[in-house]
Amino acid sequence: MSFSNSDLWASRTALVCIAVVSAVWQRKLSSIVPDPYLDEVFHVRQAQVYCSGAFSQWDPKITTPPGLYLVSYLVYLVTGRCDIDILRLVNITAICGILLSSFRILRLLREARGKEANRVDFQSGRRLQGFLFDAHSALNISLFPPLFFFSALYYTDVVSTLCVLESYITLLQSRRPRASELGSTVQTILLGIVALLFRQTNIFWVAVFPAGLAVLEVLKNGRASAENNATTKQTPLEALKHSWTHSTLYDCPVNQAGVEDYFIVIVSAGLAAVGRLPSLMKVAVPYFTLLVAFGGFVAWNGGVVLGDKSNHVATLHFSQMLYIWPYIFFFSFPLTIPLFLTPLSNRLFQGKIQPFLEAHLSIPTTSKPPRIIIAIICMILATLTVHYNTIIHPFTLADNRHYVFYVFRILRHHPQLKYLAVPAYYCCGWLVMHTLGISRDSQIPNQAESSSKTSRGKELKRAAAPAGDHSCPASFVLVWLATTTLSVVTAPLVEPRYFIIPWIMWRLHVPSTAAGGGSSSTPRAEKIASKPLSGVTGKVPALWQGYDLRLCLETGWHLAVNTVTAYIFLYRGFVWPQEPGKIQRFMW
Repeated sequence: MSFSNSDLWASRTALVCIAVVSAVWQRKLSSIVPDPYLDEVFHVRQAQVYCSGAFSQWDPKITTPPGLYLVSYLVYLVTGRCDIDILRLVNITAICGILLSSFRILRLLREARGKEANRVDFQSGRRLQGFLFDAHSALNISLFPPLFFFSALYYTDVVSTLCVLESYITLLQSRRPRASELGSTVQTILLGIVALLFRQTNIFWVAVFPAGLAVLEVLKNGRASAENNATTKQTPLEALKHSWTHSTLYDCPVNQAGVEDYFIVIVSAGLAAVGRLPSLMKVAVPYFTLLVAFGGFVAWNGGVVLGDKSNHVATLHFSQMLYIWPYIFFFSFPLTIPLFLTPLSNRLFQGKIQPFLEAHLSIPTTSKPPRIIIAIICMILATLTVHYNTIIHPFTLADNRHYVFYVFRILRHHPQLKYLAVPAYYCCGWLVMHTLGISRDSQIPNQAESSSKTSRGKELKRAAAPAGDHSCPASFVLVWLATTTLSVVTAPLVEPRYFIIPWIMWRLHVPSTAAGGGSSSTPRAEKIASKPLSGVTGKVPALWQGYDLRLCLETGWHLAVNTVTAYIFLYRGFVWPQEPGKIQRFMW
């Protein structure tokens, strides 16, 4: 099977799966809830106004741009229909597009890491594993509950997310050697404008986020000299001096980074940027253009939101950056399982089960428990944030149809309860961040390196990632954190939908690797991956040897959450006393 055929086989199989599941969900919802529900009332009405050709009429209750209605108008021109059934199909198509875009991004990221599937021995079954991992991850992304739920409703979130992913693809493709610089610039600007037609906060994900990554890529171009200089340990001062003299970014993988490394990356980026200002300005042109265009829109509109501005006033709501950690952990806890199993596997799991867990759950070899002093500092800052910056929007407490209403009702049950949640925020945050560093292909420190751990406070790890390391770089984490902060802290209202794109960008960079897979696998991992698993009839096909079982657990978890929320929405409605006879339904 050729490289391209493998690509098609994996992606098409995942596409059929999401198409079938989403079609079943849409058909069941439309049969029980045939009329527009909640915000659909405003969206459907506005779409039908556009279908009638009255583009100047605008519902003041709608605060997002008209991108969804323009798409619906195009659908109307093709089908001649603008009823709720055809409008809901727009998001069914978009959720399938999200799967394909996610798969494409994962392939480009794997290609950028130098992990082309055709470089690995076909007989081992690993040639197809890369495609299978990426297709499976893309399927799980499209099944993400807060996103998948709205695929059967007429909301803006699904198409908006698809536009952001397409914009990210443009950035990744521009890094290829044969990429057209002019073509990439034009495509970046056009896709960015299209994304802004669906949601204003997309400006952070189509301008700030890719601009940060593009700048880092320029600063990493001198990495060859950095690698030569990093063959020995460096003090922070030496690393920063090297960044200044060679205009090169200091960076390291997440699974080797301490808190101090992130600060050094920031300072290193500033020092390296001084010597590369012309190159940085050149790559920033399309993103700066988008920011200027968005600024012009805000000045013309008199604010960021359209319509009802009184209930959507921007504010500083830093508690949002506490809520996001349990949010990500809840939906993605199967991906964090190796962080639990690593310290327990040698003590609790012995005999036949231990090789199975190590082969299929990609237990990391370099993760370390949180440092006490860092944990204390983080929880003090989180406690101050909770005390001084907990904002509860009136909409949150006024509508008991949303799950967030019940979360805040629990937190408000006792005055001290919101402070007791702080350790949970920290633990979830630690697990989420370190999941980006899970990799079986990481270089294992030798005895000499292990003996030097006592000098960790004075010396830095290698600036360059080890060959074959799938761990996410620390520089990406900083850009992701900065963009996420900008996109959510200005929102006074806590909505699960606001965290969809931050979750997707995080999920796209979570490593999924075979135990013992890759060119830099350890002898022990290779031995585990090559063994037939005891208790299983016959030998496991090479394709499944060392398969990342977390992906299967994640699929099952997302399907379970989607099933429960769909059942509650469809069959557990209730009636408000002030609106007798009208069924209210629970939703995200």
